[in-house]
Amino acid sequence: MRISEKTKISQIIKENPEAIQVIASINKHFKKLANPVLRKLLAPRVSIADAANIGGTTVEVFLEKLEEIGFEIDNSKKTKIEDLTIKQEFKMENINKEKLVELDVRPTIEAGNDPFKSIMEAIKVLPDDKTLLIINVFEPIPLINHLKEKGYESKTERPEPGVVNTYFRKSLQISDETLPEIEKTELNDFELAVSEYGENIKTIDVRHLEMPEPMVTILQETENLPEGHALFVHHKRIPQFLLPELKKREFIILSHELDENNLNLLIFKKK
Repeated sequence: MRISEKTKISQIIKENPEAIQVIASINKHFKKLANPVLRKLLAPRVSIADAANIGGTTVEVFLEKLEEIGFEIDNSKKTKIEDLTIKQEFKMENINKEKLVELDVRPTIEAGNDPFKSIMEAIKVLPDDKTLLIINVFEPIPLINHLKEKGYESKTERPEPGVVNTYFRKSLQISDETLPEIEKTELNDFELAVSEYGENIKTIDVRHLEMPEPMVTILQETENLPEGHALFVHHKRIPQFLLPELKKREFIILSHELDENNLNLLIFKKK
C-alpha cells in the first residue's frame, strides 16, 4: 500500500494491524489506539499529518516507521507546511479568565473512554460570552476542525509537558438550521431507493450500541463502502452529530421512521 501524509490512520491499520504498535512507539499518546472505541473514533478522522501534529513529531518520522513494516511512501503528495498547522483564531490575552468553563477530559481518556459526548454537551450549553477550556494530553485536531465548522474559534497552549489546553469560543451565531437535514421519504419511495441498489447494499444494526459506537460504526462502514454501493442502517434515532461528517464526505441520507425508537437510514453517494 502506498501512503502519504494525507493517508488516514484507519486505512493504514486496516491494511496492516501491526501498524498500531508501530505508531504507538512514536509517541505514548498513540498507545490509546489500542483501545477499540477510541481507535474507531479517531482513526477515520486523523491523517498522518494530523497525527504528527498531535504527537509533536514530523511526518517524516511517521513515514519512515511505517516504511519499515512494508508500506510504500508516495512522495508526490506533499502537503504545504502551513496546511499542517491549524490556525489559531484568537490571542490568549483576549481570554477572560473569569468567563472560563473548564472540562478536564484526561480521566475519561485514561479510562479508555471517548470524551466526545461530554464535550459536545458542554458546547451545547456554553453561553455565547463564555470560553470552554478542554484540558487534554494532546491537541484534539479532529475536535478543533469539527467545532470550527460550527462557528467556534480555538487556541491551544501547552502550559507544561503532557498537558494541552484548548480554548473554544463562539465566533458567530450558529443555529440548528445550519445542520444538514436527512431527507424524509415515504415508505414506497424509501423502498424504491433501496431496491435500486439490489445486491450492492450492506445492512448494519446499531440500535444495541452505546454512544458513540453508532456514529463510529457508521463512519467506518461508509469509509469502506465501494463505489456504487449503499449502506442500510437500523437506528434508534436521527444521528445529528453524524450528519456534518457525512455531509463533508458528500453522502446522501434517506430516512424512514418506523416508530419512536426505530429508524431506517439509507446512506449513499450520487451516482
